Amino acid sequence: MHDVRPPPAGIRPARGLAAAHSPPGGYGYPGAPGYGYPTGPGYGVQPPPSPSTSPAMWAHLGALLTITAGSMLCGLGGFLGWIGPLSLRGNARHKHDPYVRHHATQALNFGLTQAIVAALGLVLYLGSAVIFAAADDSGRSDPPPGLAVPLLTIMVMMAAYAVTGMVCAIIGTVKATKGELWHYPRLIAWPMSKV
Repeated sequence: MHDVRPPPAGIRPARGLAAAHSPPGGYGYPGAPGYGYPTGPGYGVQPPPSPSTSPAMWAHLGALLTITAGSMLCGLGGFLGWIGPLSLRGNARHKHDPYVRHHATQALNFGLTQAIVAALGLVLYLGSAVIFAAADDSGRSDPPPGLAVPLLTIMVMMAAYAVTGMVCAIIGTVKATKGELWHYPRLIAWPMSKV
C-alpha cells in the first residue's frame, strides 16, 4: 500500500507519467527524476532538429542540371554550374544553416572545378584541332595518323571526367536528401571555397 499522507511543505506532487518515476507515495522532490515532468526512455534530451534537406539537395541538383542541360542546349553549362550553389549559399535564409552551407559549398566547389576543367579542355581541344587542321593543309595527301591521337585523347578524358562528375553530383544529391554530410572527391571538386 502507498502512503496517502499530504506532501511536506514546499514539495509538490508529480503528475502524469512523472508519477510512475516518483518515489512511493507519488510525491517528487526538487531535482529528483520525475519531479514535475516526464522522464525515462524517450524523454530528457531532445534530438537536434532535422537538417534542411531540400535546399541542400537543390544545391547539388542545381549544379548538375546547369552543367548537363546547359551543355546540351547551348554548350555553356560546363562553365555555369557554380551559379545555383552560390545563390543558395549566399541566400540570407540559409546563411546560418551549417547543413545547407556545407552542401552548397561542396556543390559550389564542384561547379567551379567543372568550369575550370571545361575551359582547360576547350583550350586543349581547340589547340589540338588547329594543329590537326594545319597538318592536314600541309599539302600532303594523307596527314600523319598520329596527329588525331591527342585530339581523341582529350575528347575521351573530358567525357570520362563529365560522367564521373555527374555520378558524384547524383551521389551528393542523394546524401543531402538523406540528411548526411558528404564531400566530393578532390579530383572532381577542388576545395577552393570553405564552409
